[in-house]
Amino acid sequence: MRGLLGGGLIFLALQSLPAWESSLSPAGAGPFAEVAPFQGEFRFGWSEIEAARVGAVVSYGADRVLLKARGGTEGLARSLYQLDIEFAGEADRSTLQTISSTLVERYAARTVTERVVGESGVLRSFRATDPPGKSPPKWKTVKVSPIRDLWAAMLYLRSQSFERGQTVRALVFPGGSPYLVDIVAVGPDRIEVMGAPRDALKLDVKIQRVNTKKGNTLEPHGKFRSGKIWLTADAERMPLRAEVDIFIGYVFAEVVEMRVGERVQR
Repeated sequence: MRGLLGGGLIFLALQSLPAWESSLSPAGAGPFAEVAPFQGEFRFGWSEIEAARVGAVVSYGADRVLLKARGGTEGLARSLYQLDIEFAGEADRSTLQTISSTLVERYAARTVTERVVGESGVLRSFRATDPPGKSPPKWKTVKVSPIRDLWAAMLYLRSQSFERGQTVRALVFPGGSPYLVDIVAVGPDRIEVMGAPRDALKLDVKIQRVNTKKGNTLEPHGKFRSGKIWLTADAERMPLRAEVDIFIGYVFAEVVEMRVGERVQR
């Protein structure tokens, strides 16, 4: 009876899982070669109106991939919205799972710091503000897994083979809430960046919020609807451009200079 009861409970638990949880792509790193050491500068903006610049450096430790990024708003955008950011992230070199990340956002009147630590696909996060809020910040466990922070997720998605029509489905935690992201390989494309046309791999992106307070049900993203990503169509598969559709227009990020190994491209 105990065995039957236990088996029945397991069966019911499995039946209650949202269908999307069983459709996630394998959690391990994909077959594509690891990213090369990289330095780049990116411009960010809305509907081709540039608002910010960010510099990024990718390097390696013995067992991890590291990212350091720094930048902020500039020009007219800065007079309207002052923001400076610093990011440091570490991902496991073999599994491309999150080890840790720290994002510091400095606004005109406050600073927000978010830390994320990971182990075997489980994440914990901590968010603090200065000046502090009414309640002291606490570490919280993200209630879905396997999940990666944004840096580890970028590495994981890049590692996939992405044959034309292939879909990769993964959980991503950019901070605040977990999201289910579907990446579909559209195929070869041409895009003009850094003043010249480039061969690229085009990917379509769909984003849904995972509501952990309502049984991990999926909800539309409050601001983002869909997006597109272009990577270099070569063995290095470097980021060229990303666009995300919002309720009016789109926001974008685009490389303006990159150094891969010893080669500088502009």
